[in-house]
Amino acid sequence: MFSVFLFISVLIWLLSALSKNYTAVIRYPLDYTDFPEDRVIVGEPREFLDLRVNAGGYALLRYKTFRKPVPISFNVSSFNFSRTGQDSARAYILTRYIRDQVSRQLPAELQLLEIKPDTLNFQFAHRVSRMVKIRPDIRYQLDNQFTLKDGIRLEPDSVSVSGPDVVLDTLSAVYTERIDLGLLSKSYSDKVRLRRMDEVELGRSRVNCVIEIERYTEVQLSIPIGVENLPDSLSLQAFPSRVRFTCTVGLSKYYRIDGNLIRAVVDYNEINENSNVLEVDIQNIPVYLLGYDYYPNSVEFLLSRK
Repeated sequence: MFSVFLFISVLIWLLSALSKNYTAVIRYPLDYTDFPEDRVIVGEPREFLDLRVNAGGYALLRYKTFRKPVPISFNVSSFNFSRTGQDSARAYILTRYIRDQVSRQLPAELQLLEIKPDTLNFQFAHRVSRMVKIRPDIRYQLDNQFTLKDGIRLEPDSVSVSGPDVVLDTLSAVYTERIDLGLLSKSYSDKVRLRRMDEVELGRSRVNCVIEIERYTEVQLSIPIGVENLPDSLSLQAFPSRVRFTCTVGLSKYYRIDGNLIRAVVDYNEINENSNVLEVDIQNIPVYLLGYDYYPNSVEFLLSRK
């Protein structure tokens, strides 16, 4: 019986206490809207306001314990900002000027008394747009006897980006999301996502990615050795007079190899009186070769007057 009467007494006291008005602080989230068209905010603005309110005990208990506050919508463009010194990129607004806007969004049972903090600080940058190259972030391995035909091809290879000028000024490329394709034994083609970046808006979220592979083969050429910087009054004979040039190349580029364009040369200016050997240098090497070697790397020579 004692416990029953104690419970009833506590309940009556609680109901009586909750019927009174109290002052408390409720944290309300902020939802920023309608920023100036030519500006974009840099960094993270304040995410909440601490509101000191007066309300009945029932309302405060509900908001403190059970109810998630609805974010306060803050229309940024509707206010004139005070600049910080001469810096037009930094701005602030005194929260006493947004009191009416905040109060209108609160439930009628909450009476707004004070807003903390007393100042909201912002940092803006000019919004700019430009085209930026897309670079792949794709990992793979090629099966034996296979090579890339023309590298990794992205379609399109550039994307329109917009955002703060302080960010885009240092942005050199946009990357795809990282993909690991494992071992490739056939060509690959699919859409890939672009990697998102803070404060930067991309004109598209996906691009086509094509990786063509092909078999490669080995080619051997016999190239005559030429002489550079040789005076007209002299003649130089190299021994041997040709080098064996061995290279690997993709099958699609096999017929592009021209032994007349690749040069093997020795340099007269490198002649040392204590040696009769000159190093052979290979020139005009096609960029599409996968690798090359040649023999011999050096030759003996005989120098004579004409």
